[in-house]
Amino acid sequence: MRRLATPRWLLVHVLVAGLAVLMVNLGFWQLDRLETKREVNAAVAARGAAPVADLATVLAPGAGPDESLEWRRVTAAGTWVPDGAVTVLNRSADGVAGTHSIVPVLLGDDRILLVNRGFVPLTETVSTPRGAVTVAGYLRPSERRGPLGVVDSSDTTTTEFQRLDISLIARLLGADAVPMWMQLADQSPRTMSDWPAAIPLPEPDEGPHLSYAFQWFFFSLVAVAGWLVAVRRSLRAPDATGTVEREPTGPSTD
Repeated sequence: MRRLATPRWLLVHVLVAGLAVLMVNLGFWQLDRLETKREVNAAVAARGAAPVADLATVLAPGAGPDESLEWRRVTAAGTWVPDGAVTVLNRSADGVAGTHSIVPVLLGDDRILLVNRGFVPLTETVSTPRGAVTVAGYLRPSERRGPLGVVDSSDTTTTEFQRLDISLIARLLGADAVPMWMQLADQSPRTMSDWPAAIPLPEPDEGPHLSYAFQWFFFSLVAVAGWLVAVRRSLRAPDATGTVEREPTGPSTD
């Protein structure tokens, strides 16, 4: 067994062990993502099937954001605030690049509700709505910047953002905002334009996470099996003196 303790073999042992551990962890990571996807699917189905509620009864003035309300269907009546319209950049739909059109609605309690009206291709322009409106849609939480995400400007003249950050946009508008935004599904009166296009709900499928998990577990087994084969071949190969090391067969009974 001495040849398996050489620097070269020790490096092989470490690399194989590291790869096996990495791939097993990637497999469990895919299983975690699968569980998250299932939870989202269940939440969308359950909350989407609940009766439509008035926004004021779900998120009264002074209430904070509530993740359990995501995908809850609500309605709200108010007036469009065209001067507060902003754009969320770098969005896509069906492979087409575009933006999301965000326009506040001033509610009767003097709060604003940020309404994501939907997707607009870069080749299209839309007019900002005005007047009284009743909107219906799904509550969504404020979007946060990731570790490598672009930092949005805090300039009060900014109208283009990387994400729908409610606190930032409300601060720039100088308004008290509902702590969750609405993904618009319908409005009255309706607009006659094709754009913005409503943002679809998440697909109810579970995605490829389970198959990816099996692949990572299989790759880890292949790595270990390949290592075992290499070890057996090394033990059976003669060394410089022509000696073949015997594989351990258990303790001697002599």
